Amino acid sequence: MMHWLFVLGSLLFTSVFLLVQYYLYRRIKRYLKEIKAQRWQQLSASGLFILFNIPLIIIAIWRPRISTLPYWFILTGVMPFYIWHASLFALFFFLMLGKLMKLPVVGAMWLRKKLKSHSPSDIQTEREQEFPYSPERRVLLQRGILLLTGATFTSTIYGTFRRHDYELLSQEIPIKGLPAELNGFTIALTSDVHSSVFMWKARMIEYAQAINSVAADMILVTGDFVTMQVEEVYPFGEAFSILKAPHGVYGVLGNHDFYTRQVDTIAKEVNACGITLLRNNSIKIEKNGKSFFLLGVDDIGTHAQANKVIGQALEHTTDDVPKILMCHRPYFFEVAAKKGVALTLSGHTHGGQVVFFRTSNNVISPARMASPYVSGLYSLGENSLYVNRGLGTVGIPVRINCPPEITKIKLVSA
Repeated sequence: MMHWLFVLGSLLFTSVFLLVQYYLYRRIKRYLKEIKAQRWQQLSASGLFILFNIPLIIIAIWRPRISTLPYWFILTGVMPFYIWHASLFALFFFLMLGKLMKLPVVGAMWLRKKLKSHSPSDIQTEREQEFPYSPERRVLLQRGILLLTGATFTSTIYGTFRRHDYELLSQEIPIKGLPAELNGFTIALTSDVHSSVFMWKARMIEYAQAINSVAADMILVTGDFVTMQVEEVYPFGEAFSILKAPHGVYGVLGNHDFYTRQVDTIAKEVNACGITLLRNNSIKIEKNGKSFFLLGVDDIGTHAQANKVIGQALEHTTDDVPKILMCHRPYFFEVAAKKGVALTLSGHTHGGQVVFFRTSNNVISPARMASPYVSGLYSLGENSLYVNRGLGTVGIPVRINCPPEITKIKLVSA
């Protein structure tokens, strides 16, 4: 079932990208005709669209293992492919946003014309009077679109080559019922490493060293150790085997770990590298004679499943001891809160990965359509959720306005 859902998702993803490309191709061809571009310029535009869309179709049908490609080809062939598609998708987003902003005005004018009993010639004359042809305005519009196109490509290229510039953040989180002896307990949190050709071993070692430098009481990694292929777990394990913390290193499995369809191998290697996976169970963490329960669940797909597996993880806990849950996706925060979990720690969203605008933990990003919980700290009454932006990328090797994150969480008594 999971395999067929993945296939359908891939086909839908490819179809959307091809439709976006077709729409932009038609607009660019029309623009080139309007400015009376030379024949070679029009052919060059067509050639670029063909060049960058043939690989998209091949990938959708053949699904080659990118990890087997030589590194020089990844830099010169694969990266430009991703930059092209990411840039044009962003351009499409802004063009559609512009159309949506104009929609109320256009709709009001259309309604006004419908309510008037003018002949077609009168309507045409009225339209020409309201919107007289202006060469200056057309040139300004064309330059604006060119500027927008240049800005999207520049931002994408920047986001590609600066996608590993991580932030080390600190966050205090109050925990109801936390004993005074545990006040100040620290957690180094990260997520979504996504070992792949775009997240190589040397880079992962740097991240692991940075996590160790936090010197936290405990280290947590909330899933997606790999991207799509089972062999990606081996460089991950070698790099992250250096993680060390006085009260342990723990993790949970994410959706991409399951996408490999060899999740048991992923789990075995992650455990072997020193990250203890919690799979719908709990462990008691003790310090200074006091304790809290750390819970972890495998990736969850539905609210019904969330009720079941979170309940399973809670089976051997007691009400008088605070509970902290690792759940890869943040979508089920309400379920955990209702079950008395004081703090839920998640990843999955990559902080949006491509963020157009942000204020605090409110973002304008495609990821916002899937969940209100994208990045940072959220609360429901006395229960809290923290969503880590993670380290890696998926789909396109780009991060815009949401750098990778390692978080030092300090637990304080509420």
